[in-house]
Amino acid sequence: MRVLLLHSEDDFDGPWSRERWDWIVDLGRAPRSFYDERGTEFGCPVSSIYDFALEIRDTQVWRELFAAGMGRVVDRFGLDWWDIVGLLLQERMQDVRLAVRLAEKIGGNCSLTASRSSLTANAVQLQLGVRMQVLQSGVGARVRNRAGRYRAALRNLSFDQLRQVAHDKFDPHYRWRRKFARAIEPFSEPVVLLPTAYSNVTKTALNFARCLPEQKFLLVVARESAAVSQVPANVQVASLAAFAGEPTSAGEMRELESRWTGLERLLEKHSEFKLPIRLGIVHKGLEALRCWISVRDAWNRVFESFPVIGCLSADDTNPNTRIPMILANRREIPAMACHHGALDSRMAFKVPEFSTYLAQGEMERDYLERICRVDPDRIRVGTPSVARRERLWKDDASWVVFFTEPYETDLWRTETIYREVLPRLCAAAGQNGKKVLVKLHPFETVAQRERQIRAILDENERKMVSVTASPLSAEILANTWCAVTVESTVASECAAAGIPAFLCGWLRHAYCGYMQQFARFGVGRTLDSPGDLLRIPQFMPDARPASDVAALLSQPIAKDAFAEILTKPIRSRAERALRMSSTA
Repeated sequence: MRVLLLHSEDDFDGPWSRERWDWIVDLGRAPRSFYDERGTEFGCPVSSIYDFALEIRDTQVWRELFAAGMGRVVDRFGLDWWDIVGLLLQERMQDVRLAVRLAEKIGGNCSLTASRSSLTANAVQLQLGVRMQVLQSGVGARVRNRAGRYRAALRNLSFDQLRQVAHDKFDPHYRWRRKFARAIEPFSEPVVLLPTAYSNVTKTALNFARCLPEQKFLLVVARESAAVSQVPANVQVASLAAFAGEPTSAGEMRELESRWTGLERLLEKHSEFKLPIRLGIVHKGLEALRCWISVRDAWNRVFESFPVIGCLSADDTNPNTRIPMILANRREIPAMACHHGALDSRMAFKVPEFSTYLAQGEMERDYLERICRVDPDRIRVGTPSVARRERLWKDDASWVVFFTEPYETDLWRTETIYREVLPRLCAAAGQNGKKVLVKLHPFETVAQRERQIRAILDENERKMVSVTASPLSAEILANTWCAVTVESTVASECAAAGIPAFLCGWLRHAYCGYMQQFARFGVGRTLDSPGDLLRIPQFMPDARPASDVAALLSQPIAKDAFAEILTKPIRSRAERALRMSSTA
């Protein structure tokens, strides 16, 4: 059997299209209809490796897997670097799990070919123990592929996005940025720390700060793209780069490197980690550790410079915002976590380093307890005490709004999604005299998506469609007749405003189970196939969310309760250990 593993960045019409195959496996993702069409062209089955994903179960299993490495690489501040860096490696290690399942399906009697070398293709080869032909190999092919990625980045990213990518890649230790960062004067007034690395995290953190106007907050920005121009009067802003210094001592680094090497030897005995070890995935964590140590030192200087009495992290996965939360917890400072989106599937395997987790409402609380198995005693329900969203829907609203997501981050062939969704949305909108608005995710750019739309739609359809990168606002919602998305948080925003939302069920995430949770709480109507997009006008009379849905999605927290969570003393580690042993 001749099997082709097609890299997610390679097109189906490459030189491999002139050969005969018995099975083509896309290492990216696309709608089922796209693979059916390619299968007809190639005369063989065509599918995605993500067809082997086990939704929800593939997420839940990682808590036990990560436990095998805990306590092995702990620094002098009590940070477990397997806990921090392992979260960054999880996605690639999960890809290896898919590769193993694919190899079991292929069997050993095969001729294996890859369009280009990749971690997933190499994992399939190692699991099968066969030779693999690589069609794009050698220095020339690697240079061409890298140049293609750079060209795509220059075309698709804005100047600010490109600058942030350069800083992340080439200045992880803040060696350049600290020379230009403006330091702020230390002060003695008690402050609640708000670490941020992304604009959505900043927005969530500032909303909480507005709840306690008499309390001083310190927003520390780890990445420039997270900065905002306006903040509440009780918030002071600082750049983490201003607290960066020289790299940590060589002695400490050597000790941590030695412990990481010991961790690799330990994990290699575990069946689930053998292949990731052979592929060098776990060893790459050592390079990440060297970078994040500098971030740890910068956050320690923040704690040393200000009287921090509480820490609120709206993203406890990214090391930029997880590290300060852990440091606060180790210093026995109240450490509160929440999520800037509707749900966070990674709570299923993250170590709970927070003293309290603030769930927005019953939908998130249920997901945390039932799916992620978070200790209910650690969860409090409450969102910033801002005005409730009014029910804004009206039948004469102008737009069918397609709320997009950064599909490329999940290796989707993005054009195939737009090609499947937009023409049908134009047809559905036209039936009721509506227009189509494509509302972009913050990670996307207008120029990039407009190019794709021009290539997909005919002239009449293009006249119906406009694209915006503006933040979600009451004005956009007030003009939304219905929303269409996959699993975006905006579905809950629309439900709270009484706006019908339709969820493209055939495009849902491979692992998270968000769509099932949305459906469980009446957030949007799930569409089972692309053809259902054409039936949206028929679905509309029964699609408006129930009036009680908003209360299940968000529950404002009382000002006194929030203050008490943020600043109350927490049990010492000895007291916590005693309590855990007594209840064991």
